[in-house]
Amino acid sequence: MLTNYYIVQFLGYCGRAAAHSDSTKLGTYIMQTTLILIAPALFAASIYMILGRLIRVLRAESLSIIRVSWMTKIFVLGDVLSFFMQAGGGGLQASGNQNLGQKIIIIGLFVQIFMFTLFLVTAVAFHRNILKQSTALLFSSVINWRLYLHILYITSTLILIRSIFRLIEYLQGHDGYLVSHEVFLYLFDTLLMFLVMLIFAIWYIGDLNRKTVRIHNLMNIYTSDKTFLKSKLTSFVG
Repeated sequence: MLTNYYIVQFLGYCGRAAAHSDSTKLGTYIMQTTLILIAPALFAASIYMILGRLIRVLRAESLSIIRVSWMTKIFVLGDVLSFFMQAGGGGLQASGNQNLGQKIIIIGLFVQIFMFTLFLVTAVAFHRNILKQSTALLFSSVINWRLYLHILYITSTLILIRSIFRLIEYLQGHDGYLVSHEVFLYLFDTLLMFLVMLIFAIWYIGDLNRKTVRIHNLMNIYTSDKTFLKSKLTSFVG
């Protein structure tokens, strides 16, 4: 999913670079407007799935305000809806139907902002609930769930800010202040998404599944022996 984002984002900026030398080409206009607009939706889908995976690894399904079996489906479905609305709106604009395309893109951005806000609320509620558990400190030595949650908070907030910027940009219209000053695109879109990519490049979070077995073994030992000492944890994992 992240690889698809990198490809789409890269192609989008290639189109923007090509449009800079010749802004009259329809193909490059379609590429740079549509691909740059929809690329973050591909990243969002990966972020949504990470929270559900983390909750399952910790066996903390009961602490989520949304049933985990539905969590990924709800958020990814909303993300897919937002993706196709923005892509469809961009296609309509490129074909000459500017007003309808702009309205569809705005609705798509509203959906994306709503889903990210709901996701952050879900993540914060889970964070608060897990801090109340006696095993939270124990398992933090095996999997740094606090780090994963903080990564989700930061990246989600960055994409949320970016989406709000794009929403305001489209609400202002084609002659708006934001769209007529290119620096805002690079500041509130390019830079923010670069930071998201940088965070995921530094703190790799794709290894959660490999830690599932160790977590579950510790859960079984802890529940069968209440005197299990955290001092034994290092030797058990090692």
